[in-house]
Order: sequence, then C-alpha cells, then structure tokens
Amino acid sequence: MKRFITALGLSFVLLAVGLAQPAADDSLNSEIQLRTYLAKDAVPLNKEVVYYVELSWQGTLNRYHILKISDPVLTNLKLRGSGSSNRFYIDKNGKPRSVKKITFYFTPLEMGMAYVDGITIKYEDTVSKQTGRLLSERLPVKITEPVDQSSKGLDLGKLLVIGLVLLFLFVVLFSLARYFQKRKETNEEEEAQLTPEESFLKNLKENIRLNGELPEKNFENLQHLFNQYLKERFGLPIGSEFHEIKVVLDAHGINDNLIRKLEDFFKRGELVKFAGEPVSESELHIFMDTVELILTEMNKRNNSGQQA
Repeated sequence: MKRFITALGLSFVLLAVGLAQPAADDSLNSEIQLRTYLAKDAVPLNKEVVYYVELSWQGTLNRYHILKISDPVLTNLKLRGSGSSNRFYIDKNGKPRSVKKITFYFTPLEMGMAYVDGITIKYEDTVSKQTGRLLSERLPVKITEPVDQSSKGLDLGKLLVIGLVLLFLFVVLFSLARYFQKRKETNEEEEAQLTPEESFLKNLKENIRLNGELPEKNFENLQHLFNQYLKERFGLPIGSEFHEIKVVLDAHGINDNLIRKLEDFFKRGELVKFAGEPVSESELHIFMDTVELILTEMNKRNNSGQQA
C-alpha cells in the first residue's frame, strides 16, 4: 500500500512538471538565411569581381541585428570597396520579409583561379535575445585574359548612328533642361514636407558612400550627420554627453538594445578621434545600420503621434 501511494504521488509530480513546460517560442519560427554568390564566374583581369552577401529573414528589418561581419579571406584578389542596402516587402503569402544585401568589389591580381573564402557573420535575434553565427561557403572565380578596351576604329554605319544620336540629343537638350529644372523645383517642395528623420535618412543614403572613401572618412561623416540630427531635432549641442542623448531616446521609446549599439558607436568615435584607431568596413556597416534603424523608429513614432 505504501509503494502504491508513493508511485501515485510521483505520477502527480511528473504530470505537473509536464503541464508546466512552456510552449515553443514563436520567435524560433523565423530563421535568418545566408546566401553568397558572384555576379560572374569568369572575369577578365582588367575587370572587377563582384561578390554578394545576402541575409534574409521573416519579419521586420530590426528583427535581427548584425553584430559583426568578418572581412572575406581572398586568394588572387584584392578588396577595392563595398556597399550595402536593406529591403522590406510582403511576400506572396502575405508575410513580411526583410533582406540585407552587402556587395564587395575585388580587383584581380593575376590570371588563373581566384577564391573568396567563407565569411563569418555574427547576429542577434532581438526577440529571443539569442546570438548565432553564419558561415558562407568558398566560391571560385576564373580570371581570364584582359579584354581590349581600346578603340577599334569606326565604320561608316557606326558614324551614322552616332551622328543621329548626337542630333537627337541636340534637339531635345532644351526640353530636358526644362524638365530637370521643374523636377528640381518639385523635389525642393517635397523636401520641405519631409520630417527631420526622413530628411536625414535621405541624406544618409545619398551622401555617405561606401565605395571610394576610406572607412574612417565615412565614419566621421556618419558621426557628423547624426550629431546634426540630435541638434536640429532635440536641441542637443554637438559634443553632448551620451547620458543626455540616452535620456532623450528613452523618452521617445527607443529600445535598450539600439541605445547600447549607439553607445558603442559614440565610444568608438572617441577612440577614432583621439587615439587614431582605424575603422573596418564591417564596423561601418553595423554603425550605419544602427543610425538608420534609430531614425526609422523615431519617424514611425512621430507619424503615430501625429495620427493620434
């Protein structure tokens, strides 16, 4: 009888534990995916190799934060520059999808085979607060003989076509000038109606270019742009302490994770300015994403407040 009572009690305990198990977290249903590919598998020696890194996931752009992107390890190639873009859309099933695309531009060193070894991407799931890593595969590209870019001479047919094109351009030149003048006036009117956040987001995309500029120069431009936003939007003088900035962003509902990333951005700025530390391409991508997300979140909150 004693054994029966003990077994019965144990069964109730096991049943209670089973009922207490939490349901599966819905956040795990959305996984980040990595795809890497080359624009062409064979490239002449005097052309560029273009390499794409594409991250995609179900949800909004701020669902995942990219913590670190390692620079690609190269064989028979040299990194010339890189750029990035973000895209958000609704798929055919009516679900939100986000895509972050990073483009690398490489210069071939000599003819033969070249390789782009896998890069490592560290990310954070803002819903589950978990971090993970993605590793891309090694991609080969064949470097072929350089192409002849010199003029081969023009025959009569080509000269005729060029003459007609020039004549057409001459005829429509005045109309085009008027068209662009009117468009400029329209753009000026539209810019006058933009929110501060929309204006600075446009400035960010148009004036901070990742190709052809040193990362340190782009980092300096990004700092200047965000400091100008804080000054114009909240009246914070340039050079304000970060705790003053944090108070303002907290009051407008910016989440703690974004604020921490912004604090890293300001701390890195001090080291770059006073210690002369370099800035990597991957760091620059992360800081640009942080500023873009903060401006986007602030714009959403402002629009919601106006509608209310």
